[in-house]
Amino acid sequence: MDDNLIEEQQPLSENSNEQDISYSHFGKLAAKACNSHAALISHSLDNIYDKFLNEQELTSDGIKNRISKLKAEVIQKKNQKIQAQGDLNTQDKLKEDKEKVIEELEIERIKVRDGEAPSIDYVPFVIGAFITILLTLYLFVFYSSSGYSAFYGVKQGTLGFINPNVFAEAKAKGGGVTALIILFPVIFLGLGFLIHDALEKKKYGFITLLLVFTLITDSFIGYKISQGLHINEFNAGLTNEQWKFSMIFSDINFYLVLALGFVVYVIWGFLLHYVLNKNNELKPDKAIELRVENLSRKITERREELSVINSKINDLKTQMLTLDNEISEKEKDIIGYENGVIPINTSLLKASIGEFMQGWFAYTTMMYPNNHKIRNQEATEKKDIWLTQKLEALATDN
Repeated sequence: MDDNLIEEQQPLSENSNEQDISYSHFGKLAAKACNSHAALISHSLDNIYDKFLNEQELTSDGIKNRISKLKAEVIQKKNQKIQAQGDLNTQDKLKEDKEKVIEELEIERIKVRDGEAPSIDYVPFVIGAFITILLTLYLFVFYSSSGYSAFYGVKQGTLGFINPNVFAEAKAKGGGVTALIILFPVIFLGLGFLIHDALEKKKYGFITLLLVFTLITDSFIGYKISQGLHINEFNAGLTNEQWKFSMIFSDINFYLVLALGFVVYVIWGFLLHYVLNKNNELKPDKAIELRVENLSRKITERREELSVINSKINDLKTQMLTLDNEISEKEKDIIGYENGVIPINTSLLKASIGEFMQGWFAYTTMMYPNNHKIRNQEATEKKDIWLTQKLEALATDN
């Protein structure tokens, strides 16, 4: 009886295009061909194994193609390894150079902390301080003269904003006037110092307010001096035209006051800021602190760069190790294929057999509802025996 059933199943396998049907459908056809007799399932499983080998290109021609493909992949991987080795050598050299730079910076920082005399250029500071002192004296005289002229009128024969006898005239008017003329320039000197403080704190809006206030004040002083000079000329008969406000825009004296007062004041304010900052930098402790901070910042930057280099080196080493493993595995597969040792994906084989059995069970359950459990149990036992023997044979071959 079994021989007859095998003969009935054989034509089905030969006439059916096994590569075009699923394992599950093949299981249904196999169960139908042998009327779900578990004793005949081994022959169907052999067919399934052949179908699996064809799909995995493990036939004679498929193995040749796979060997050629593996050899090409090995060459490609070796080229990638050569490139990675070149990159690794480059990164190793960069690492060595970066570590040397860091070491030199750290040695320099230690020397600075131990009190090595810093190299300081005093020339800019001396020049800046000298000019600042002279401008301070100039502004004191300028605002004393212009303030006196603005408050008490322009004396005949003077320019208003430069009065060589301003302190003598103020003294003749009394101590209060003298104090006013001496203290009046202090307002502008104080505003200039506030510019320095605002620059330190980056309060640029406040600086703008200070400059606008000074410009307005200088404009009032310039207006009063221009008016006083015109009145003196009118009283002396040098002009017949009465003073008008519109004359201010064409009076050179007004613009001289702004140029010699406001513009110089702005220059003095920013120059004072430079000198005071430079003075802090020239202090030994401050100079050392600044140098240490600068060196520490450079060391931190170089260490960050070194960290990036180390990361690239680790990635390249990992890449080379992966390439070595891949090359080794592929070369091992090539040797196996060439010597008849065919690597079988046992997990995929088990899955394919499982799908076949699902089709077998489905047909048996539908066609033999009364005893399908017994038939399916017998088929499972036969399948387990076949699969165990097949896996043992594969393990022995490999």
